[in-house]
Amino acid sequence: MTEVEKGLSPDVTLVCKLDKEGKITFVNEPLSRITGFTAAELKGKPHEILHHPELPLTVRKRVWDLINQNRHSYFVSKNITKNHEFFWTVADINPMLHKGWNTAVFIRKKFLPFEVRKEFEKLYDILYNIETRGGGEKTARKYLDGWLEDRNVDNLSDYIIRLFGDEKKLKHYLTSEISDEELFTVDPSELTLEEILKKVNKKRKRFF
Repeated sequence: MTEVEKGLSPDVTLVCKLDKEGKITFVNEPLSRITGFTAAELKGKPHEILHHPELPLTVRKRVWDLINQNRHSYFVSKNITKNHEFFWTVADINPMLHKGWNTAVFIRKKFLPFEVRKEFEKLYDILYNIETRGGGEKTARKYLDGWLEDRNVDNLSDYIIRLFGDEKKLKHYLTSEISDEELFTVDPSELTLEEILKKVNKKRKRFF
């Protein structure tokens, strides 16, 4: 069966927020529209619901390693819609674990330019085939380590930055529609009662 690619305009920004377990707490309207899932359908679901089945586990684990280290990173992802169409994005991943919020990870995604996509499309295809055709995740991990070493980078995030020219250019592209300030805004609906009370009490103290 031939897969169908979903069109994604370069001027659209998709936003997704996750809790500390990697479950979705918020998606913006463009992400809901592009994927075909309603916000209610996605809320509380693991973020993997948006990952294409052929997105290598090796790569996903590398991203979560950085998140668990509270490190900002960039990620190239092959995504899937409710109707099983696919689309590629570059993601800006900001872990906010130290804030103690219910929302722990802020993700901003944009259209992936073709010249960057072709590099990752080839890599992900190799890794997925290694993982699923006898080599397993351990062999795929070794392949990825060698691939990164050949390009003289420590991780995939650094390589994404290189392909975009530098981090300033990549950041400008990713924030062209939604700034960091807007991205990091926490909606009260994402907070637990305990977290809301903490914020209210903290504000009260300023007046006494």
